[in-house]
Amino acid sequence: DQHTIIAQAVLEMFVFAGGQSVPQTIHACVAVLFTPELLPSPVAVDENNVEAFVYEVTRLFPAVQGFCYWRNDSREILSLNAALRDPAVWGPDANRFTLKDVRLYRSQHVGFANQAQSPGTFDSKVCPGIQLVLDVCQGFTLALTTWQEPGLSMDCGVGQVRSYWRPVGSPKPVGVQHRWWKDFVLQIEDWLDGDQTGEGLLRSHGPVELGRLLHKINLSDSELDIVGNICKLLGPSAVGDESSKLVKFDSNTRLFFEISRKQFKELGARRESAEMNNKPAKPSEKYFDMDFSGITETISLPVKNELQKQIRDSIADLLNQALGGTLCDELDPTLAVRTCNQRLAAIMLCQMIFRRQDAEVCPPHSAARADSFLPKAKHPFADITGDDEQVAIAKCGIGQLFLKTNKDRRLASYGDIVCDVSFLGDYAVREHFEKLGASAVFNRDNTSGKWTLAAIDWRHGGKTVTPSDNSWEHVKWVWRCSIVTYITTIHHLMWTHWMVANSFATSLYETLGPQHPVRKLLHVHTYKTQSINHHSALALYPENGMLHRMSPFPYSELQRIFMLGAEGFQFHTWPEEYELFELPEEVKSKLPIFEDGLDVWHVLHAWFSGYIDLFYGNDDDVKNDAELQQYWKFRNVPQYAKAMPALSKTALVNQITRAVFDVTAMHEFVGNVVSYTTDPAGAALQVRPSLNMADLQQFVQVNSLVAGTGMPMPMLVPSGQAGDLDWFQLLDPPSEISPMVEQLYKKLMDDLRTVSNTVRARNASGTR
Repeated sequence: DQHTIIAQAVLEMFVFAGGQSVPQTIHACVAVLFTPELLPSPVAVDENNVEAFVYEVTRLFPAVQGFCYWRNDSREILSLNAALRDPAVWGPDANRFTLKDVRLYRSQHVGFANQAQSPGTFDSKVCPGIQLVLDVCQGFTLALTTWQEPGLSMDCGVGQVRSYWRPVGSPKPVGVQHRWWKDFVLQIEDWLDGDQTGEGLLRSHGPVELGRLLHKINLSDSELDIVGNICKLLGPSAVGDESSKLVKFDSNTRLFFEISRKQFKELGARRESAEMNNKPAKPSEKYFDMDFSGITETISLPVKNELQKQIRDSIADLLNQALGGTLCDELDPTLAVRTCNQRLAAIMLCQMIFRRQDAEVCPPHSAARADSFLPKAKHPFADITGDDEQVAIAKCGIGQLFLKTNKDRRLASYGDIVCDVSFLGDYAVREHFEKLGASAVFNRDNTSGKWTLAAIDWRHGGKTVTPSDNSWEHVKWVWRCSIVTYITTIHHLMWTHWMVANSFATSLYETLGPQHPVRKLLHVHTYKTQSINHHSALALYPENGMLHRMSPFPYSELQRIFMLGAEGFQFHTWPEEYELFELPEEVKSKLPIFEDGLDVWHVLHAWFSGYIDLFYGNDDDVKNDAELQQYWKFRNVPQYAKAMPALSKTALVNQITRAVFDVTAMHEFVGNVVSYTTDPAGAALQVRPSLNMADLQQFVQVNSLVAGTGMPMPMLVPSGQAGDLDWFQLLDPPSEISPMVEQLYKKLMDDLRTVSNTVRARNASGTR
């Protein structure tokens, strides 16, 4: 019967057939099937060419690399791998994956030590299960490629390849010698260990993992559309091409998706981090003005020169024409993500469409990935939708910035701590979306101190929801989306990029000469600031731009959010922020933003304070520096200038420390949201009625934005590799104080390494 057949198949494959050779070869077959760069196009694997396909896989990726034997008392090793790529046998394209005449494989393939035979003895080393290995791998491949809905096919980038979601008949490979194949239908999921909850999927990348994860998704007939639409993303071009595979997405999404990948540049190819800037101080020729219609002062982003300004303005005009000047928010039903299986498919294929190849190694501890345009998910969630995960987001994640003591009488009975992003409910949204805004209330156990998510106050629904409510999963989704939306628009874009980084970097080069000690001190911290800020403003600030498209707000409301963010900016040192934070001491002292953040702050403050002491003896020395007086005006961001205290030595050290703290540690915190966005159930910038996950179009939009921050950047503690070199020479101190500056620099490096090790130990302790 069928159980006996399957049992015999498993026994022979994994006990009698070469140990690990069979699963390794199957692994390679699956990887090749879903690596369009390998398969010649168009090709479809079927009964007619599956033998050649498996032979070609074993030729290029043999499970056995060499064969040992003795000759004249010497042990020699034949390289089977080299023989299988010998151009004298396999032709000039011996190193490429091309299906050849099966007769050539049968006569010349040596991957199973075919010629190592000793007739009449027990010394033969040839694999005794050659045909079984070939049969098993052929049958597996056919089972995979013949799972299809009748009459349907799917383009996976290698031509029309039959889908693999539903069995339509028993595979019958040509030349199979074993009778048990006759009725054998492979159940793909039976080949896997583990569950299907999605744990670890955020870590997946590359063709081998793709092949492995594809098996986990057993989609029903009604779910086939979503897979087809995601697979259409695998095409090479998304703009100006009628044959584009992004046909289901609007122009805005397709364009942003392309830009997010095209702007990527390897760190080793960018030399600015290791170059001195000796240009004289002078105002920029042109600025990109962020005009808030007179409600608050204009923020100006410098453009390096007139030619660049003209080029970028021309590009902006082309983008506006391409986007058509309107937004279409109606949702194609086939792009909705509703089920667990659709969620898994979206997670996996998101990793594939942002995958990159042949990349250099990124700096150690960098957020960048060598294999993806997306940054690393350093601490991915097992399942971000769980109640315990909401506690983790509030206590250790980006929700920390919104924590405060619960003083709302309506919510007092639920708990004493609230993570409050309810203010986003004050902003209107476009027709097809729900309002954002929610407050999560946490109850703390008096004995253990454990937090429990007790309720969420939902602005759009106008009610407080508890775990027993049918809306519970939806309001958790609203709360996460509200956090990511506010973090992205205000903390990341407005405050970190357009205000803090823009203020000090612009003022630095417009007012301080190339030999000024403060300019030398801060130069390394302004890496690509002008171009990054200007590009982000071009893409994200305008009406019908990319942020407007991926947010739910009418443009007037999005501008109001930006304006209120700019007006609400306040300057505080990080210790002052700690004192102002409205939480009980025993709670806020254990929040990573303070427990770790204060350690980072004190290290930076000691470095900058020691450096400034070498050049300025007292307040008067600072106040009488004419260039510093101009620097302190921060003309291009009036809101930042108004938040500054009067110029003094202490104020200068604090401003420099906070600026660098913001563009390093804080930017890493508010900008690295990839753990939240690469799961459609994680977080996005839009909420649609009755949906608890991002639709595919929103999913790609948000991760395109995330990918824009995924480039490898020079590290504060350099790795020494190309583009990430030691930056002491950029300080270029006067010879008489150079030893003291170098001593301070070495202490900075040592202290930062100590803090890094301490933070890793805290994260690994299990107490957070």
